[in-house]
Amino acid sequence: MSGKVKSTIELAMEKAAKLPRLTEEELRQQKEKEFGPRGRAIAGRFLAGDLADEDLDSELSRYPDEQGEVVRGAFLESMCEAIDIGEAEATARAFEGIETLVRDDRLEETSSRLRGILQDFQEQRQRELARAEQAEAVILRELGVSGSGIRLNMEQSQGWREKRSELLARFRPKLDELKRELGDHLRRVTSAG
Repeated sequence: MSGKVKSTIELAMEKAAKLPRLTEEELRQQKEKEFGPRGRAIAGRFLAGDLADEDLDSELSRYPDEQGEVVRGAFLESMCEAIDIGEAEATARAFEGIETLVRDDRLEETSSRLRGILQDFQEQRQRELARAEQAEAVILRELGVSGSGIRLNMEQSQGWREKRSELLARFRPKLDELKRELGDHLRRVTSAG
């Protein structure tokens, strides 16, 4: 036996040195796996109204440096996913969350386009709903059902559900394109900052 006796730490260090190093991509994925759920959880609390606008920044700033970048990125991604043509309140809340973290001209232009799409959808929805209600009222009158106590439940009307689905199918592609652009922009902003 020639040589010196190695300590446990020296042996462990030698073994560790022989292990393959993680690539940048693997490190990024590891951080995303660990801290992404935290950003999504904060987003869930924010969207549910359990986290006030004024508390959002302090909640997100609890995570420094690269951890914070991952948490903020996951939060913003969740906000983008929450934007939905059929959910005006959730969409407004999601955009509030985005605007709390990101302020720039591109975001203001996107916000304006989003409001336009939502307004067009709501206007067409109201027109189509009024038409569907009139058609349902005619059917009820023909059946001899009328009076001031009659309230139509349009959510139960097959005709209205089909018309609403058609409207959503017409507007969703516009919104999906806007969400894609917004997501791309937010990824650029968060990776640059």
